[in-house]
Amino acid sequence: MWSDLRERLFGTSGVRGVANVDLTPEFVLKLGLAIANFTASGRVAVGFDTRTSSQMMASSLIGGLLAGGAAVRNYGLIPTPVLAYLTSDTKCHAGTMVTASHNPPKYNGVKLFDGDGMAFNHSLERRIEETMSSGVLKRSDWSHLRVMDSVDCVDRYVEMIKNLVVFERAPKVVVDPGCGAAHSIGPRLFRDQGCEVLAINAQPDGFFPGRSPEPDSESLGVLSSFVKEVGANAGVAYDGDADRMAIVDENGAIVPMDQLIASYGAYLVSSHSESTIVVPVDASMCIEECVEAVGGRVIRTAVGDVNVAEAVLKHKAALGAEASGAWINPDYSLCPDGLLSSMLVLNTVFSEQVNMTLSRFVGLAPKYSILRTKVACPGEHKANVMKKLESELPKIISAESEVLTIDGVRMSSESGWVLVRPSGTEPILRITVEEKDQSRAESLMSDTITYTQNLIKQDSTQ
Repeated sequence: MWSDLRERLFGTSGVRGVANVDLTPEFVLKLGLAIANFTASGRVAVGFDTRTSSQMMASSLIGGLLAGGAAVRNYGLIPTPVLAYLTSDTKCHAGTMVTASHNPPKYNGVKLFDGDGMAFNHSLERRIEETMSSGVLKRSDWSHLRVMDSVDCVDRYVEMIKNLVVFERAPKVVVDPGCGAAHSIGPRLFRDQGCEVLAINAQPDGFFPGRSPEPDSESLGVLSSFVKEVGANAGVAYDGDADRMAIVDENGAIVPMDQLIASYGAYLVSSHSESTIVVPVDASMCIEECVEAVGGRVIRTAVGDVNVAEAVLKHKAALGAEASGAWINPDYSLCPDGLLSSMLVLNTVFSEQVNMTLSRFVGLAPKYSILRTKVACPGEHKANVMKKLESELPKIISAESEVLTIDGVRMSSESGWVLVRPSGTEPILRITVEEKDQSRAESLMSDTITYTQNLIKQDSTQ
């Protein structure tokens, strides 16, 4: 299995690169032509985020799609989950979103969706890669070229949300779209539910001057302070394309996403006809503890929303969620949707049935020490090092460890686990450790780093 660690065009979530350097207009035009060939000149939806390079990239993508004879529906500046919803709702054969999601402003990328609004799986991605590398991209005859439709269909998504999510108790919410694609629709959705909304960073700006496109502990200081200052019940932040969310509680504390998944997942299982929750291998063990305590089960997948979505479908799960804030709510959509997810969570917490503060709701799940780091590892050594780790890592943790190799090597014991997995886009190995005891977590991390680095050195000298 480790022999397949080659670099590919598609990463864990579409194609990414530095705009005008790695990801050029010429490349994106060729990608658009390949997509047109793949869909047999079908109907393709296009959207883009607020990045300074996004309109340029979208124009190139549209040019390639039209050159291949596709019928293009240009939805303009919209969040990724809205593009995915419209792809399905308007019966397009595929959807394309120009975005680099949570990456820094200089990056851009393209995400692809099938006719059901689900991200392309690895099989479909390989077919696009094969089409692009074949050297045989068909262009449409001039007499069969189609006219692009530029349409504003955001209201269709808004109405869908209004009909499906109805707040029983409307909280006071601070919304931080981060100058990204949710700059308008984010605050609007909560206002439509009768919430008192205060918005920050709610202007579109591809330089993201208010904060990083990634809503993490380093970038949400202003939101945290503001929530506490104005006495809001919650704060909500989105990444650049709004497929991820982050939540701040009434005390201004950033909610640990693993705990939120655990508490919300347990609530869903206890009140839902389906009893399965899907999470990737790097999510906390507190999720199993909470979900299994109410009779549910947890399925683990490789990291990446495509992997989570496929498992959600296969196991008919009630929720698929990553600790990054990318959640899939299959009753509504198969695309990670930060907008929808944040509304569903807050609607649950402040419902008549639950009626708690956010901090109390999240505190229903235990919190354990999770440490993360990365170790440099050249691409040509990844396969050999991972193969050795699979057989040797139990010596560090426990000889009786449970081994999971669906994405890297994950060794788990009763008190915790260690995960080492190769990056698909960088020359590094990612290491994650979770333990109930903080000192034990630090010791395991130190031992794993040392052992992994020694294996990399050994492989480099052979």
